Amino acid sequence: MSLSTSIGKPLAIAITALLSPVTAFSQTSTLDDATGNIFKFDLKNQTFELLKATEFAPQSDVGKSRFTVHWTDQTTITQIVERPDFAHTVGPYVTSFQGLDAANVKALQARQPFEARLATARMGAKEAKGVAADLQSVEGMFTPDPGPAPRGGKILIEGKEVAVTLRKRNAQVFIHVPLTPTDLAAGFWKTTIHGKDIEGRFTIDRMDVTILNDPREIDDPKLPRVLVIGDSISMNYDAAARVALKGIANYHRNEGNAMSTAHGVVNTELWLGNYHEKGLHWDVIQFNHGLHDLKQTYDAKTDTFGAYSVPLEEYKKNLEKQIAILKKTGAQLIWCSTTPIPNDNKSQYARRKGANKEFNDAALEVMKRHPEILINDLAKVVEESPVFDKWRTTNDVHFYQPEEQILLGKSVAAAVRKALDTKKNQPKQ
Repeated sequence: MSLSTSIGKPLAIAITALLSPVTAFSQTSTLDDATGNIFKFDLKNQTFELLKATEFAPQSDVGKSRFTVHWTDQTTITQIVERPDFAHTVGPYVTSFQGLDAANVKALQARQPFEARLATARMGAKEAKGVAADLQSVEGMFTPDPGPAPRGGKILIEGKEVAVTLRKRNAQVFIHVPLTPTDLAAGFWKTTIHGKDIEGRFTIDRMDVTILNDPREIDDPKLPRVLVIGDSISMNYDAAARVALKGIANYHRNEGNAMSTAHGVVNTELWLGNYHEKGLHWDVIQFNHGLHDLKQTYDAKTDTFGAYSVPLEEYKKNLEKQIAILKKTGAQLIWCSTTPIPNDNKSQYARRKGANKEFNDAALEVMKRHPEILINDLAKVVEESPVFDKWRTTNDVHFYQPEEQILLGKSVAAAVRKALDTKKNQPKQ
């Protein structure tokens, strides 16, 4: 890949799930400036699938997450890598410096050494814009200082080399590297695309990409693959569950917070990824939503709780929609009950003690229609174990103590092991 020759292996980049509004889908209105993951990059037909948050057609309520998009020989592809410095780069290359305070604007005007908060390096660019008219930024040919992690160097301004450094705190370097379609065909990428609808198909003019880890390079190919979809409670027990399943399964969790069922329906396809490809399948999927659905408004004047964030009937409908999406994977499914609210919380994120039982009962109504789905009653674990005695005196739904997280993680691991045995004993299709 051309990137490796210019700046080396990029640092891990935090990727957050796209939180698109639920709107009617159309190639023209939604895909310009859309962000998603790249799958099935086809060099011959100059297409790929963009997998993004689900959008719904209001006439049918049918969701669509995968869009086939087209690129041409004129499409500009740029990888954006964020770094704290200019490590692994060899100058000179065009770089712009921004975020200058008044003192450094003055220094720049006098062509004296100055500091900047933000640098954007455009590898392969031939022309630089020079000093901006408002004097707040400058772009020129830049050569970083020698060393393993340089934070400054010399920029050429109107024929004069001027020293520039990054601020000590909160400085950012964005390195833009031109890529080819062949590069994209060889890796895992997230992209934001820009273009237009031409004769019924979306054609990309330019696209910015960031590299993603290929799970197949991390997973043990001899072990089954497990996905956990859940809110912040699944974050609490994540490390413990991974430890408990070490050597038993490749454990994965949805990116970020799965939040409510409404959010789950919108993003499940994105979390599942391209499960049709070899090595990206799912053997077991555990899913849970509830603590965000059961949030309520609270009126301090009357000391009363208002409506749920997601009404119970809508909650059940959302679960049915999500189950339909999950079943496409062929994985053994586990529904995980929503853990309790220890005491009423009357803050901005109000939750009422006992509300989780209403939602768990509603979810069980749905699960009775799908008897093949296993149940992990994590709520019962919390209700019955003395490990949570101190937690029960609070009004915080989260589990921060190591002993609490370990017990929850072991319970999840036990449910996963049972699901793996169930799947193993299923008759071959």
